[in-house]
Amino acid sequence: MTDFLNLPFVEVLKLLVRGSVEAYLSEKEASASTDAEAAKPECESLDMNGALAFLNANGYPIKRGQLYKETSKGTIPFQKFGRKLHFKKSQLLEWAESKLIDGNAVGVLVPATVAQKGGKR
Repeated sequence: MTDFLNLPFVEVLKLLVRGSVEAYLSEKEASASTDAEAAKPECESLDMNGALAFLNANGYPIKRGQLYKETSKGTIPFQKFGRKLHFKKSQLLEWAESKLIDGNAVGVLVPATVAQKGGKR
């Protein structure tokens, strides 16, 4: 540690300014690196697990088997890369929103009550 009492005022001032500038620049570099990482564009393509997580996180609950069934029926947009399925986020959201049913719409099917086995006796 530097003994400021034995140094001339100008030297003390130089040391304080240099320390402050170095601290500011190191803080600025650290924030610039985190800003650069945050500014990276997010990948639009998702694999099967990513698509499941994405749909479930956005309020469209779906299971792996159902997602595979939708791809085999061709009702959901996807691409194949080799043997792997890939999905685009924007297309997944459009597909999921198209599958929503308005609860107040006329003609919405309501599940019938399940009949008991055996009927009347």
